[in-house]
Amino acid sequence: MDAKALHERARTRGVNPVLYRIARLVLVPFFRIYFRMERHGHEHIPSEGPLLLAANHRSFLDPFIIGAMLKRPVYYVAKKELFANPLCAWFLNALGAFPVDRGASDQEMLETARAILRRGDAVVIFPEG
Repeated sequence: MDAKALHERARTRGVNPVLYRIARLVLVPFFRIYFRMERHGHEHIPSEGPLLLAANHRSFLDPFIIGAMLKRPVYYVAKKELFANPLCAWFLNALGAFPVDRGASDQEMLETARAILRRGDAVVIFPEG
């Protein structure tokens, strides 16, 4: 899958609802039991409407933890290198990730994020990532 197709899917089709629910069914109990994670302050996160989350990126688990702890689907800005393998690219994109070229001014990524926010969904970006 090329970058344009990944961006187009994130803009128009969104997450794969079946895959997203399966991932949540596995990850939410895992994080709550194994890591004893709890949500604090979740009442401050709107359940609908556009939302831009800028999070710290300390571990490769961060996107999965954020997705598991929020009750609404989220879209992730992810480095383009993660999309090199076609199967991995499909899987990540189906879960809401879209690529960014970190070495350039990536207008395609910005337009995808704007489109997602315009339709009232949530975007997660890791500024220092």
